[in-house]
Amino acid sequence: MAKSEQQHQKKLAKKRAKDKQKQRTLAQRRQAMTSLSGQMQWASSYPIHRCYIGDGIFGDTGMGVIFLTRALSDGRIAMMYLLIDAHCLGVKDAGAQLTTSAGFDRMFERSQTSSSFSAADPARARKLTEDAIAYAQSIGFPPHPDYRKVAPLWGDIDASACSETFTFGLDGQPSYFAGPNDDAARQNLIFRRLCETVGEGNFHFTIGGPAGGTDFQFDELDPDQLRLLEHAGDDAERDRG
Repeated sequence: MAKSEQQHQKKLAKKRAKDKQKQRTLAQRRQAMTSLSGQMQWASSYPIHRCYIGDGIFGDTGMGVIFLTRALSDGRIAMMYLLIDAHCLGVKDAGAQLTTSAGFDRMFERSQTSSSFSAADPARARKLTEDAIAYAQSIGFPPHPDYRKVAPLWGDIDASACSETFTFGLDGQPSYFAGPNDDAARQNLIFRRLCETVGEGNFHFTIGGPAGGTDFQFDELDPDQLRLLEHAGDDAERDRG
C-alpha cells in the first residue's frame, strides 16, 4: 500500500474512532437524562432561581421544607424539595422534578397554606441540610434514599460559605414525632434504633401516624424482623434502578 494511502486510512480510522466516541458520549448523556439524578446533575450548572427554608425547622416541631430551584435555558425550572426533621431524622423525605415557573409557584403557594417560609441563601440551605444529615447519622438514621438522586442540584453551592451553627434535637436530645405516614412498624424501628444509639430514656418519642397509638407495642418486632425492615428500603431502591 502506498504511503499516501496508509496516511489516508489512518485519518479515516481516527475519524471513525472520534465519531464512535461522540456517539457514546451522546448516548451516555441521553441515558443520564432518563434518571432523576442525571436531570439534576445537568440542571446544576444553571443559575439559582429561588431558595426557601421552612420556618418550622427552627420551631417547636423541628420540621419544615427546603425548596431550591434553578432556571433552565428553555424556560423550565428544576426544583428540589427536602423535608427536614431537625429533631431526629435529618432528611425525612426528598424529591425533585422539572417543571414550569408557574407550576413551581402553584406548588409553593399550596405549601404556604400550612407552613411559613423565608427566602434563604442557598449556602445556608445546603449547610443546614448537610448538618441535619450528619446529626441524624450520628444517632443511626441515614437520609431518605431519594436524597442521593436529588442532591446533585446543589451543584457548586458552597456550604462552607455559611458560618451559622445549627442546633439539632430538642433540649439536647433526639426527639421523634410520628408523621401521618409513619406506621407502627416504622415507629417501632425508630424507637429501637434510638434505644441502641442513645439509650432508652435519652430521647423524646411521640407515637401517632395511622396506628393512632392504639395498636403500637414497642416489643412487637423481633431482631430478625427489624433487620428485614431495615433492608426493605434498600431492596426497593435497587428494584427502582
